[in-house]
Amino acid sequence: MNEDKAKQIIDYTLKDIFQIDNPFSLEKFQKRFAIDIPKVLEFNCLLSNRRTWAFASPKDKIVSPVAVDERFEEDEWMQEKDLNSMQDILNAWNDVNYQISEKYINSTNVLASDGVHNSDSVYQSVAIFDSKNIVFSYKIFNSNYMIASRDNSSCTLGIRVKDSIYCSSNFEVSWSNKVSRSMYVHDGYDLYECLFCSHIRSKKYCIANVQLEKEKYFELKKEVMKWILEDK
Repeated sequence: MNEDKAKQIIDYTLKDIFQIDNPFSLEKFQKRFAIDIPKVLEFNCLLSNRRTWAFASPKDKIVSPVAVDERFEEDEWMQEKDLNSMQDILNAWNDVNYQISEKYINSTNVLASDGVHNSDSVYQSVAIFDSKNIVFSYKIFNSNYMIASRDNSSCTLGIRVKDSIYCSSNFEVSWSNKVSRSMYVHDGYDLYECLFCSHIRSKKYCIANVQLEKEKYFELKKEVMKWILEDK
């Protein structure tokens, strides 16, 4: 995983949702669409001074997995100290109590992320499980091609999707189930091609909870997509 691969994932997802080539750089996309997503911070490893990433407070004592392994080779992280008081225990604990960064388990192609489990191709994301092609996201489960999203399960091709399940090809959808090809939907179920809708079920071609003819819907959708992507 590198920045070029991360941008390719965004390019593919944005193309699916908006049917245009991605006009944003990686940095500009993050600032525009992922600014409110919990993210990893960059640290200098306290043991090696190498760059590393963790989902942690800036005040935490962070060490990289590589540095932890290197220290283990030296002394297996064992200490020789006299422990005679509670303060002795706390002092000794402080000498070894670092928080490890870049926690990846059974995962490949991961960069600048933390808490990644059984996943592939993950960039600047936190708490990712059984997923792939994830960028700028938080708490994603069993999903693919999710960008700037959080707290979702079994979703595909989403940008700014939150608290949802079984959703696909959406932008700015939250607390929804089985919603596809939609934008700005909250608390929706079984929706296809809906915009700016809340609390509706089993509908298509609706805007702001108003039922439209298919042709009128797509005419207005072009204006909506232009409004979303324009410089603001």
